[in-house]
Amino acid sequence: MFQVLAPVVVAPTAEARQALGAHLKEAGLAVWREIARHGQGLEMAHLQLTHAGVTLAVCSRLRRDGFVVIELGLGDPRQAARSITMAELRRAETRAHGPRWRR
Repeated sequence: MFQVLAPVVVAPTAEARQALGAHLKEAGLAVWREIARHGQGLEMAHLQLTHAGVTLAVCSRLRRDGFVVIELGLGDPRQAARSITMAELRRAETRAHGPRWRR
């Protein structure tokens, strides 16, 4: 068995940085684990979770260079368990606009 160190960049908003304070790195790791736990790919269009009493809104994407970027902001406490994968978002966009829309 061996470990692979994956390049992950967490980009918090100023509001998230202020709300989380010393818990920011811990929250970034918790978000990374939650994305992996979902088992629906690394790209999340929208994911909300609560960490250290703060509701976080997250989106993640895979860059061309292989880095995973997690954008971290404040979420809506009324929708704390909400998640939408990029695949779900793309399917919904195609249904709404037609199959030629994304070309």
